[in-house]
Amino acid sequence: MSSDNRIKKYLEIFAKEKSKENYIRLLDAFRYTDVLVPLVCNKMTEFDFGNQGVLKEDFKPDIVYFPKLKKYLMPVFSSAEEIPDTYKPQKIVFMHCRDWINLRRLKKNEGVVFNPFSDFSFILGLDQIKVLKSFLD
Repeated sequence: MSSDNRIKKYLEIFAKEKSKENYIRLLDAFRYTDVLVPLVCNKMTEFDFGNQGVLKEDFKPDIVYFPKLKKYLMPVFSSAEEIPDTYKPQKIVFMHCRDWINLRRLKKNEGVVFNPFSDFSFILGLDQIKVLKSFLD
């Protein structure tokens, strides 16, 4: 199974049956799968891979307000196909779980939403992110 489909697969399974086992499988999929993360920056600069993958200080996560949920969330995507043409962040990069969890702290938000414009979106609240982070430590 390709890594970009792993989260989607377990998200669909969890959506059909919200069991503890399926939830743990979904969190585990987040742990091992890179996702696309939209970024914005205060000033346009060159993205530098020479600093061992650490983002320059001026890059921050794109935080989006979702009126139906009344929440500010950081969107992440399983693939470019999940990003609608109407959503235009300044930059999109692949990130591993630990990286996007740390990036999320740079701007105030209420969690992360996975594939927010698809039929099987999923919100990781702040408590769920803490649980996921504990798997990484």
